Amino acid sequence: MKHNLFTYAMTAMLGMALTACNEKPAPEQSQTPFQIEVYDVTSVMATVEVEPLDKTAAYYTDILSESDFTQTEEYGFDDYMTYLVEKLMNEQGKKRKEVVEMISSYGNDGFIVTTLTPETKYYAVAVGIDENGKTTTDVVYQEFSTTEVRKSENTFKVSASEIGASSATINVDASNKDTYILAIEPYTVTEGLSDAEIAEFIIKDNMTWGGIEQMICTGDISEKFEGKPGWEYEAIVFGYADGLTTTEVTRVKFSMGKGSAPESCSFGYAQEFGEFEMHLSVKPSDNSVVYVSNVIAASDLAALTVAEGNVNAALTANLEFLIEEIIADCGSRARAIDIITMTGELDYSLKFKNSTDYVMWAVPVTQDGIPAAGFSFSETFTTPAETLSDASLALKNHAYYNGSELAEMYPETFASAKGYAVVDMTVEASETAVSWWSYVALEDLTDRSRETIIKNLINAPTEANMTRQLVLAYWGTNTIMGVAQDADGKYGELLLQVVELTKENAAPASELVLQ
Repeated sequence: MKHNLFTYAMTAMLGMALTACNEKPAPEQSQTPFQIEVYDVTSVMATVEVEPLDKTAAYYTDILSESDFTQTEEYGFDDYMTYLVEKLMNEQGKKRKEVVEMISSYGNDGFIVTTLTPETKYYAVAVGIDENGKTTTDVVYQEFSTTEVRKSENTFKVSASEIGASSATINVDASNKDTYILAIEPYTVTEGLSDAEIAEFIIKDNMTWGGIEQMICTGDISEKFEGKPGWEYEAIVFGYADGLTTTEVTRVKFSMGKGSAPESCSFGYAQEFGEFEMHLSVKPSDNSVVYVSNVIAASDLAALTVAEGNVNAALTANLEFLIEEIIADCGSRARAIDIITMTGELDYSLKFKNSTDYVMWAVPVTQDGIPAAGFSFSETFTTPAETLSDASLALKNHAYYNGSELAEMYPETFASAKGYAVVDMTVEASETAVSWWSYVALEDLTDRSRETIIKNLINAPTEANMTRQLVLAYWGTNTIMGVAQDADGKYGELLLQVVELTKENAAPASELVLQ
């Protein structure tokens, strides 16, 4: 079986693989280290594109406020980079080199900022940086200013019609063709918020996941809305352009039709098991009942039952745990309840512990997350015992080299290896292995879960079934890792070997044999 020796990718978690390439020389251009273009500037947004002179060297690019930029001119950009890197190290609990790699760009790069202040001066900057975040080039910048906020004369008439238990039609009559946003939120989410607060919430909440563009409307519309039976909602409309509101906010509250009686609903449960996840399904007898479902370890349920006095109280406590867990991610109880409630059949997957007893449960709830009937729960089921395949992967040999030395000796092949270690490793798979993966990961990973390591191996920027690889890695503690898979899709024992990569002990570049 023939495989490529070299692979190429960039990733902070796994390290980097190296590719052989024969790129043509870049066309002659200005000797400034970067070309910066800023365009599509609005009151709160700007698009930045950066083209570096050196396509292989790391650099940092960002937009700075006028005050921050003035300070970099006064104290030097190294002072700003030290502040930025240390701030990110504290916030994310990462090492310096991890943070520097996270903020580094290579080759042509671009980004869009959507949170600028109207009528304000900014600077798009780019500067080369080394592995410690120190600058290696002059700072190149492009000054620009955001525009003033555009206002609209648009007004709206909003109504809800054809309201049923699970659907309604939302109608918006707009006075002109200016753009606006239509959002429909559970009333428990919007209740108590001022018009300005609800507009800000909708913009920020949807901009974080990129859904704001799908909410922009123009002219008169009638839109079908799928809601939860018996719930109260609010239709919210306001002019929107360039990331800001351009009109007053119009709000209309409406209620969905009632569903069937919650206490008459029953639930069926099913489970299937994969390598690392169990696939669960819940099927209610009535699709108009709003409910929450979850799974709990039988031992945890037993302990809660003792603590709370009975099973119903124990599952009520588990429901509250679930709500609180979601609140930590989404910020409010009302939003958490909206996320975890549903109607109709539910299918989902969860990680499991091997040879462990679990119980699935479901309960109809009100819009406030309060049980509207008694809890239903499945029979106790047991997850499979862990079984490892006899398919295995062995590390036959490995060596490592200074990437900067290799770049000098083989500039076309190892240009991107400057500043890094290059690990040359060969693995051997057992006869029962039909697929295998190997790679080098930053840090000592021997305390990571088996599932995490296998997923990282499969997603690594390399090919499967390679026997020899040259992998670009960071200096310091690394882990050579690998796993093999048999014909039935089961994985064998992990290959894990921690290695310390130091420049002092690197093999001479002249010893590397290329094939």
